[in-house]
Amino acid sequence: MSIKLLRKVLGRDIFGKLLRIGTYLTLPNPIQRTTEEQELIDKKTMDLSLYDFSTCPFCIKVRRFMHENNIHIEILDAANNETHKSDLLAYGGKHQVPCLRIPQQDSDDVWLYESDDIISYLKKQIL
Repeated sequence: MSIKLLRKVLGRDIFGKLLRIGTYLTLPNPIQRTTEEQELIDKKTMDLSLYDFSTCPFCIKVRRFMHENNIHIEILDAANNETHKSDLLAYGGKHQVPCLRIPQQDSDDVWLYESDDIISYLKKQIL
């Protein structure tokens, strides 16, 4: 049975909750690094923020990648927190998740949408 059909039959919220549970149950152990390597990655990612809906399949994909690769980024609930939702709209330009906010020193923050783009960006940061 296709995922689209399941989502239609179960509804977006129930499907998302089931997907979240399934993902949690199948999470592998995160990658282990030396303390120095992990501190370097944590330093590179410490200012990043991920705007997220807990049951969004694309958000789950990004969070799973972060877990597997032991990447620690602040996760902001843009579905239930009005401040995060309004920031996402005001600065990012749309109410779409996942969205990674990448602070810039000399210009406006970059708001990166699309799960595959976010994962590609994070891969560059940890390599």
